[in-house]
Amino acid sequence: MMLTKKTADRLVYLADKYETKDFLTKDPSQFMHRYTDPAEMEIAAFLAANMAFGRRDQILSHTEAVLQAAGTDLLKWVQNKGYRKFFTKGDSSYYRMYTHNDFLLFFDTVCTLIKESDTIGNHFKKIYTHPDNKGNYLAPLICNLFPENCHLIPHSKGTAAKRINMFLRWMVRDNSPVDLGLWKDWYSKKNLLIPLDTHVMQEAATLSLFQLSKNGNVPSASFKTDVQLTNLMETVFPGDPCRADYALFGFGVDKDADS
Repeated sequence: MMLTKKTADRLVYLADKYETKDFLTKDPSQFMHRYTDPAEMEIAAFLAANMAFGRRDQILSHTEAVLQAAGTDLLKWVQNKGYRKFFTKGDSSYYRMYTHNDFLLFFDTVCTLIKESDTIGNHFKKIYTHPDNKGNYLAPLICNLFPENCHLIPHSKGTAAKRINMFLRWMVRDNSPVDLGLWKDWYSKKNLLIPLDTHVMQEAATLSLFQLSKNGNVPSASFKTDVQLTNLMETVFPGDPCRADYALFGFGVDKDADS
């Protein structure tokens, strides 16, 4: 796809408009900003990102409940497995389709990573920079660390892995009022992928960033389409294609406000 200058200029305008501190108010990225210890920022961000599914008010309230249970020392709460006193209801739902057992598997894995590498960031850096890793993208490596029966983490081959990619945006992009840039020294913004789901695909299609299929349908959100869209956004935001995430979000907000 070729972008018109008008569309490119509009995307830049929208990114400038929406990548502000006000964005945090109703977004799960707000939680990581409560902490000063990078290890706790990572944990809060990883939890919030992987719960970012469904209605925003429900995402925020259920994430808030977990972090309130953790008290003032989130890192120690995870290291001491304090979450086992919170997620006690087995296969009962905690949030939407995610059960208490899903969260136990999630936190047990996070706890193990911290035990092995001090922080989850250190562990992810270790596997990404390992000589055996020949890929550019970190998300698949993260997903492979978690058991397949932990449903918070995507395991389907070819998935767009929206929530993992959103977490990576938070961790890698710097010079942002929203994103923290904690990992900017070892992971390039150029290797981030836009957090992609059906809604984002629809906004991108409305802006003619994708060709519709022969029957007029929007392509599905997949790893392949994510790479295509991110590569296109590299032409608008050179070296920082994921800044387009704010533009696509803002396009949807403005469109809804006008309707």
